[in-house]
Amino acid sequence: MKYTKEIQKDKKVKFEIELTKEEWEEQLQKAYEHDKGKYDIEGFRKGKAPKSVIENKHGETVFYEHALEHAFYDHYGEILKKEKEVEPVANPSLDVKKMDKNGVTLEVVVEVKPEVTLGEYKGLKIKQNDNTISDDEVKAELMLEQDKASRLVDVDRPIKKGDTVTFDFVGKLNGEKFEGGSAENYELEIGSNKFIPGFEEQMIGLKKGDNKELKVTFPENYHAENLKGKETTFEVTVHSVKEKQLPELNDELAQNMSEFETLGEWKESVKKKLQDKKTQETKIQAENDLINKVVENSSVEAPESLVEQQIDSFIKDFEYKLMYQGMKLDDYLKMMKTTKEDLRADRREDAIKTVKTKLVLEAVIKKEKLEVTNDEFNEKLKLLSAKENKSLEEYKKELTEQKVDSLVNDLMVNKLLKLLRENNNIS
Repeated sequence: MKYTKEIQKDKKVKFEIELTKEEWEEQLQKAYEHDKGKYDIEGFRKGKAPKSVIENKHGETVFYEHALEHAFYDHYGEILKKEKEVEPVANPSLDVKKMDKNGVTLEVVVEVKPEVTLGEYKGLKIKQNDNTISDDEVKAELMLEQDKASRLVDVDRPIKKGDTVTFDFVGKLNGEKFEGGSAENYELEIGSNKFIPGFEEQMIGLKKGDNKELKVTFPENYHAENLKGKETTFEVTVHSVKEKQLPELNDELAQNMSEFETLGEWKESVKKKLQDKKTQETKIQAENDLINKVVENSSVEAPESLVEQQIDSFIKDFEYKLMYQGMKLDDYLKMMKTTKEDLRADRREDAIKTVKTKLVLEAVIKKEKLEVTNDEFNEKLKLLSAKENKSLEEYKKELTEQKVDSLVNDLMVNKLLKLLRENNNIS
């Protein structure tokens, strides 16, 4: 097998592969051995007919397609092992220039990783956000816990913001009831803005037993076509008014809502949790800013195939999120009056940025000759197996190739971040 390599301007490499008559005949023989059982030839048991007999009946090219497939994958793989600097980023295109009994000439064009021109990635200065926890933040967190322990109590007074009201309502458009516009014993917190603008505000001041007709106008962007921008009326009947009563922030609440005996101990615990969370968030923020700076300092073009693959990944993740919310992508697109093409276009810039970031970080890893050792990988497996209360051997048996790749990638990312943190100034 002979081949030539040509580097093209558009981040593609073209290989021209020539197989001799003997090499081509070897591939044809492999195809015959694999496919001969498919042919029924009179006078021969199935799978026993000679190659020449099958070719005479079905044509001399009968095994060409299968032989070409094998020849391509065998020799393309062999070439990539030799040409280590060629890193494909997409499936290659194949053009058959010549194919007959005397040999084959193939033209293979593949898009490859672009060259990355690394800029400064050491000695950079990055400012980390302040991670101090204020007393107000602790107080706000305790108030959330206090709210969880609250209870609703019936009151005999006019409705005010924050009250929870139980009521009936009947919506009408041009004097006629419309679908989805009526309910009985509906419970609503006034001020939660769950209803269309103007509805909850007009409930304020009503009391238990009151009836009132509310006039509201649906927003222009409302999801129901027949109601967009339309003025409607709602007849409401109030059944009950309840206000939220909060317990005092004291030792008793601390005992009920936590494992601590005093409010002071509870406060310190809340502050520590908030501090740990904020410290982690500011650390991630600084690392992201540092990575963005490294990418800004470098120069690389994102290959179109990688950008499209990244957009595919974004869309797939989005579909999974919608699925957990009980919605399909097509339904979401209809509701938002958009298309999948528009959604892909919206994510294009993010995809380009993600691809560039990956390429630059891979270039840093290559330049720094970072690698994950067997000892590091096995140490990670020990930690994970202990976490799941399994023996190391049990855990290894359950590992898939995809999981192994993911673990190695995590370890490599941690190594890279460690290198960047140690060689840059995060203040």
